[in-house]
Amino acid sequence: KKGKVLKTVREHYLRDDIWSGSPLDAACDPSAHKLSSTAPHYLLIDTNVALHQLDFLEHPLISDVIVCSVVLDEVKHKNQSAYQRLRALCSSETKRFFVFANEHHRDTYVTAEAGESPNDRNDRAIRVAAQWYVTQLSGR
Repeated sequence: KKGKVLKTVREHYLRDDIWSGSPLDAACDPSAHKLSSTAPHYLLIDTNVALHQLDFLEHPLISDVIVCSVVLDEVKHKNQSAYQRLRALCSSETKRFFVFANEHHRDTYVTAEAGESPNDRNDRAIRVAAQWYVTQLSGR
């Protein structure tokens, strides 16, 4: 079909009612609390940890882990078996893994910059989400 111009519009809705999952965050809805209030720290993992350190994450002593949606998407794209293991950890009640929808949160969504690789954009998105958690939990 020569000469036809196809215009594609992509909409991305950003929300401000996506919670942190932590009882230490005063703004977080109590029904969304999945992380512990007595944990000495929270662990926010990146894609490399999710891909290469799953045995560590599956250890019984590891809990209160934050997994950004961008990490889940990247793991799903790179290794389906690692993705299934990570999803199992996220659905476990005892492990307290919280999936944070950073791609849909108004304060943590990151647009790709000109010339930026998808990997660099995802790394920047994880850093923005980590900084958002520092700000949200600063009253701890």
